[in-house]
Amino acid sequence: MGLPSASSINKHVVTSIVLRRRLQPPMANVTNHETTFPEHPTAQSPCPTKKHRLSSPPPPSHLLSLPTELRIQILEHVFSENLHHNGFHLRPHSSSSSSNPRLSGSHLDETYTASKRLQPLLVCKTFHREGTLPALQRTHFLVTNLFLQIPQRLNARLHPRQIQALRNLAFVADDRHFRSLMEWRGRPFGMVLELECLTLVLHRTNAWHYLFDFTGDVVRLLRSLRGVRKFVIVRNAALVKGSLKAWYNRLVGLMLKTDHQQRYEVCPPRLEETWWGWEFDEEGQRIVLQAREARGWVEEEEYMRQVLPLMEALRASVESEEWNPDPRARNHYY
Repeated sequence: MGLPSASSINKHVVTSIVLRRRLQPPMANVTNHETTFPEHPTAQSPCPTKKHRLSSPPPPSHLLSLPTELRIQILEHVFSENLHHNGFHLRPHSSSSSSNPRLSGSHLDETYTASKRLQPLLVCKTFHREGTLPALQRTHFLVTNLFLQIPQRLNARLHPRQIQALRNLAFVADDRHFRSLMEWRGRPFGMVLELECLTLVLHRTNAWHYLFDFTGDVVRLLRSLRGVRKFVIVRNAALVKGSLKAWYNRLVGLMLKTDHQQRYEVCPPRLEETWWGWEFDEEGQRIVLQAREARGWVEEEEYMRQVLPLMEALRASVESEEWNPDPRARNHYY
């Protein structure tokens, strides 16, 4: 059998290579025998690989997808701003008010409403459910209606847990409110509350407030008052017979006198349930009483040494009073 010629062999090899290239699928952008893919899936590559699926951005998150504990902390931060708005504005002392101290001081803000501070609770049911207690704890509530029955209103509008969450409460008062203080039975409005601050705001009217008529009632209330860390009486530019500072000095003097009598002139001794630190805010025209731990019983001589600095401070405060021609104003225990 004769051998094929070299030309026929070369022709056969070329034909085989051409057929192989026709049967092989086309490949684009081939470099060093590796195929490159688009970096992100596009319309031309609808099926991304597992590697590309892992590198895709996560779906957007929202507040309600956070854990409950984090949402509550966020709401507490939101309502913490309410602590800086207590429903009063300070009118600074000026030359026009030098002859009339009641024109300066802390005044009631007639435009203040607690409902405006609670508006975030209206966003959704989740906010209302989780944010109600933090909101009540951080919001100042102000009662301006003289005829509103506060205990009845609280019991009708709030759950007992919500009532317990109240921390700051202020109410406008006239003579009727002072006469009803003894009906509280040692608790604010006769209710079991845990208030950071209870503020009594004198009603601003053309009538005078005769606070000297209620000094004894206020002292008896303070000796047994519980559930209040700070008790504040605000003048609110009201007319006070004898000046607010004069009444403050008589109030402090009677508190000291009554405490001494109940300790050493009755048997058995009747100690106070709450001892109060007192301060008169000249700029704000306020009486600020801070609750402290009750004093234990000690010998009378030791007791007098303990209260001597308080009596000296009281004497200095009396000497700084504005002159009042009424002789009753100079009787410390009227």
